[in-house]
Amino acid sequence: MTSYVKNIALVGASGLVGGQVLKNLLAAGKFEVTAISRQESKATFPSSIAVKKGDYSSSEFLESALQGQDVLILTLAIMTPPDVQTNFIKAAAKAGVPWVLPNEYGNDGASEEVMKNIPILVGKKKYRDLIEGLGVSNWIGIATNMWIDFGLKGGRFSIDIPKRTATVYDEGTHPFVTTSIPQVGRGIAKLLSLPITSTSGLSLSDYKNKYAYIRSFLVSQNDMIAASQRATKTKPEDWEIKHMPLDDYIKAGSELMRAGNRMGMFNILYGNSYKKGCGDQYHGRENTNENIGLEDEDLDEVVQKVVDELEGK
Repeated sequence: MTSYVKNIALVGASGLVGGQVLKNLLAAGKFEVTAISRQESKATFPSSIAVKKGDYSSSEFLESALQGQDVLILTLAIMTPPDVQTNFIKAAAKAGVPWVLPNEYGNDGASEEVMKNIPILVGKKKYRDLIEGLGVSNWIGIATNMWIDFGLKGGRFSIDIPKRTATVYDEGTHPFVTTSIPQVGRGIAKLLSLPITSTSGLSLSDYKNKYAYIRSFLVSQNDMIAASQRATKTKPEDWEIKHMPLDDYIKAGSELMRAGNRMGMFNILYGNSYKKGCGDQYHGRENTNENIGLEDEDLDEVVQKVVDELEGK
């Protein structure tokens, strides 16, 4: 008899990524979801899910909250203390949780080139190693590259939609993978809908201690600027476009980091999105979208939603 995961514990269910994961897990109609939340959290959740609140530093609470769960999904804010993820992973092992999705949802941590160019990613490997080392749970990393909607709203792709300005790196023509946050949620729900094992097709076990590569589309920086112009009903001459060597932009970020300015990390993260062998890191790798029936999104539709939100529509 084919078996599937059913009971899913989600940490960060009211957050940017976690909210979309929760929405899509519920829409799938096949999972029993438990939101695990801090005791002091004011977040509210749908009445259809279980909610367990407690102390993230208490192994007793975490182990109790994870009893009977098939999957633990961690979607933690960037400023969350690192020991929080460690505590959850250890508790998952003690509770016998078979599958853990660690706090990834970004660059491809399996790529040596990406890891070399974005040193901050090295710190994520210790959580994957911990899961494997405890010998109970399996991990699945969700690789998405940078989020297009989040990045465009904050001008992180060096495209400032409200000001109609952009900085193009090199020629701006190199294609790279980017993913919207709703697409992240859709991808996770579809991935977890796979059978745990299968003798005749793809299964969740095929992703045991590996990455799943989810995307919205493959796009260039120039494509994003053109889509922004269409969404704002502006012409190229309405925009101020500057050009800069990509290596200079990334180098400036490294110098900021050495000076203690963490904002330099944005140069490194987004700059490497445009870099051949990094932002196009799915080249030569499996496109998980095709395997799980997740369609690529329409660039104009995604960018139009961003513009509408920026303009308060």
